[in-house]
Amino acid sequence: MRDPTARLTDLFHRHADDVHAYARWRVADADADDVVGEVFLVAWRSLDRVRPGQERAWLFGVARTVVLARRRQNAARVALTDRLSNLRELRTVEGPSEKVALRDRVRQALDRLGDADREVLVTVGWFDLSPAEAAKVLGVSRPTYAVRLHRARRRFRAVFDEIGAAQGPSPAPATTGPRTVSTPGGTR
Repeated sequence: MRDPTARLTDLFHRHADDVHAYARWRVADADADDVVGEVFLVAWRSLDRVRPGQERAWLFGVARTVVLARRRQNAARVALTDRLSNLRELRTVEGPSEKVALRDRVRQALDRLGDADREVLVTVGWFDLSPAEAAKVLGVSRPTYAVRLHRARRRFRAVFDEIGAAQGPSPAPATTGPRTVSTPGGTR
């Protein structure tokens, strides 16, 4: 059998342009390179499943899966941003330009947070899980989840305020979240 590196290099030279053209058709030009990179990463990890003579079709199937996953992730991100922007603890904004600015600020704040903080905020802000459900999803106890949620909200608020200070005055979220969190000693 051929060297895996040589086989992947050969696949890339023969099919990367076609995969890139497909990706450009399905996503923004700026994202097409990332899609191609993900496709060939999957190919590298799965070379034993790529049958000779069927490589092109297999690569296009992977590209389609990658594109769909990116769309789902983007939709989830937009929905989370919209949901966080529309939470009642956000002060009322007047016009569409203020709403757009607020959503952009929320998105920037989320981007600056670590994965763990984003994950905790997503469970409560987008998936609307109860504290018990979210704790189970994250594989932690309810009190641990409550602490992580509190800290994630605090960090979100700090980053949100920092962005706001850099951009000038605009609506700001309240310090507390929309949910109460049950703990062994009661509800907070």
